[in-house]
Amino acid sequence: MGIFSTSGVSRYSIKWRRIIHKPLTALFGSTLKEKITLLRNGFIPNGRSTIYAATHVFYDDVASVCCCLEHSAYLLIGIEGADNTPVFSERLALNLNGAIVVNRAEKKSRSESLNTMVSILNKQGNVLIFPEGGWNLTPNLLIQKLHWGVLRAAEQTNANVVPIAVDLVENTCYVIIGENFNYSAYDNIQEATEGLTDTMATLVWELICMKQPLQRHNLDDTYWLKHIQAQYSRMPQKDQAKEELYFYRPKGEVSLGEVLAEMYGLEYKSMATDYEQHKRVQSLIDNWTKPVGFL
Repeated sequence: MGIFSTSGVSRYSIKWRRIIHKPLTALFGSTLKEKITLLRNGFIPNGRSTIYAATHVFYDDVASVCCCLEHSAYLLIGIEGADNTPVFSERLALNLNGAIVVNRAEKKSRSESLNTMVSILNKQGNVLIFPEGGWNLTPNLLIQKLHWGVLRAAEQTNANVVPIAVDLVENTCYVIIGENFNYSAYDNIQEATEGLTDTMATLVWELICMKQPLQRHNLDDTYWLKHIQAQYSRMPQKDQAKEELYFYRPKGEVSLGEVLAEMYGLEYKSMATDYEQHKRVQSLIDNWTKPVGFL
């Protein structure tokens, strides 16, 4: 990719990053606008390499999670072309931390990044990945479906898989690090991925229950749109419509919104892409799913 280099990842470079992890994350923390609060760490290290699988909800959650980890972890980061290239200070920080770059739009790049993850894990390094594939800025979905790469890499290397949930409340980032996920208890990788999804969603729900809940009747129609715009203003080169392309969706799966939009001659668009169109489709969904009273 020309921005980061992982071709020379060695046991020495992994050990070197372990040494600088604490001062590096202290530097990360000093540059963040948000206060970081680690509510719980349920992971007990066991000598095996670890894949940390975190939810993805705002711009600085990557650095925030890094600051909560006891040990260094190479970050899997998606970049698509020059418009999505981090600025110099971010490139420097990512190089110091260790980064695996993947072009999410290219199958070959995705395959190469998986091979790099496996190589790092086999050399006793750790990996941090955000397996939803993009920011989850939906108003009522706890977590997006997860890409399978986490468990593919774990199964090939016998690595730990540790779920992490992140939430942003005003200027505080709350983090919960879960217990080691037992993926070997499942019959196949699909079932294991569903199990990991449920585990991460449960941690997200725990975070939600800890904060003062918002009441829908106290919010105006544009509340969530403003929330999304505030997040994307932190990184203008991000594109919500493009980000949604990288969420995992099984082949052939079609949402109810897409079906109803097709039925009524509307184009299905995300909230951030076209808010008015989104409201029209959401109104169709609400009417379609509204309980029918008994006579």
